Amino acid sequence: MKLGSMEYLEEVKKRSNEDTEYRRLAKGENESYTMIMKAEPDKGVSEDVIAGEQLKDGEVVEVWQGVRDTDFTLTANYGVWVDILRGQLNAVKALSLRRLKVRGSFLKLLKSKSTDRWVDVLMSVPTEFEGEYAQYNTPGKEL
Repeated sequence: MKLGSMEYLEEVKKRSNEDTEYRRLAKGENESYTMIMKAEPDKGVSEDVIAGEQLKDGEVVEVWQGVRDTDFTLTANYGVWVDILRGQLNAVKALSLRRLKVRGSFLKLLKSKSTDRWVDVLMSVPTEFEGEYAQYNTPGKEL
């Protein structure tokens, strides 16, 4: 599934909601998120990929493509997102190094217990990347 496509986002929603560990860690979280994967034309990624999700008590209740006003906006070059999804870069470390920029409460995001597990869920989804990053397409990892 192409990273950021509606098919991909619906699968993320399904897997997040079915994962008992993620749901346990995310309980009480009611935030909304926009993830912006910045274009890298020199690497074959011609347009930004923008996706979002809304949580209600840790359940992903909605996913979408495009920009919305959300509690958090996470922005990084497409390649940084690829590194996170391949397990080459920890999401919290990417935030700390400012390779992944955040609009919203930085401390609240860092304190969230569910972030690492959510990345594990993302890594379980078969993912097709764009441009030069297609060499890293993944069939998904076992949770």
